[in-house]
Amino acid sequence: MALRYRLFSASVLLDAAIVALALAAGINVVLGLVAPAFDGTWLWLRGGALPPLAATLLAAAFSVAVLVGRRMHPRGLRVARGIALLLAVACLADAIVFFTLVARGAIESALPVPLSLLVGLLLLVWALTARPPERQVAPNRRMLWHQVARGTLPLVFLVLGVGLHLVSFGATDYRRPGDAAVVLGAAVRPDGSPSGALLDRTQTACALYHEGLVDTLVLSGGRDPRAPLSEPACMRQIALEAGVPDHALVLDETGVTTAATVDTAATLARENGWSALLFVSHDYHLARIKLRAVRRGLRAYTVPANETRVMLKKPYFMAREVLAFAWYFTRLDA
Repeated sequence: MALRYRLFSASVLLDAAIVALALAAGINVVLGLVAPAFDGTWLWLRGGALPPLAATLLAAAFSVAVLVGRRMHPRGLRVARGIALLLAVACLADAIVFFTLVARGAIESALPVPLSLLVGLLLLVWALTARPPERQVAPNRRMLWHQVARGTLPLVFLVLGVGLHLVSFGATDYRRPGDAAVVLGAAVRPDGSPSGALLDRTQTACALYHEGLVDTLVLSGGRDPRAPLSEPACMRQIALEAGVPDHALVLDETGVTTAATVDTAATLARENGWSALLFVSHDYHLARIKLRAVRRGLRAYTVPANETRVMLKKPYFMAREVLAFAWYFTRLDA
């Protein structure tokens, strides 16, 4: 009995991870049905391997098969395993695209492998090893506690999956020629000097200008009442000292939130006829920026700030960003 109801056996953990992936796929599809712009399957499945409609249909089939079919009948499990194999192939094809782009120098990544490779291997292992669920005997208190604990494992894996997505996406530098680079603000100290985060973000954007990738820098942020100048004004000083001419700088004083910055960038793009924008911020922040930009119809590429100092609060920022990303993802007004 003890072996049958081991809470953290490999098969239980693997099944919980697959259920978490099926939940994410289902949420993507449902949001896409409510509003096409909110279909999020591109975040994990479309990266060059599948067209949008095929990816959405495959994600929907996988979600239904895993969450419903695998426990209703032995055939349901076989169907779920077959769809998981198809998804595994799609994810591994996406990984090949990633490695090809890195080899060509089209993108750079601080991580040796993409998230799609890990997801593909996870799907492959599950498809080859999944077994029908064990029949339960008369429940006792310990078994009921195990069932509750097992029921929470997919949610734990779902949170971990979001965190892995933020890390994987933020580690990739998509810089390329564009019309403008949008720099998201960070704190200005009470003495008017920039925080390390603000300095790193602005200097990274200045490097994009000097590389000839963009002709304009949009400096976006708000103002702390304790600081003598706003974040955009502070960034302007940094850019001027770095040799960027004043005529190449656009100050956005309304960028008090990520959403406000991206929305203003969308307005500027329409007014100026910009077709491609680069967004500069710290790695943990970039996935949420990309999500908002895509939903605003922007062709957006993200560039992680070159960090010149250790961020002691980065684990806290990452944990907070997991919640912020989940909040943005499920808000239909975001």
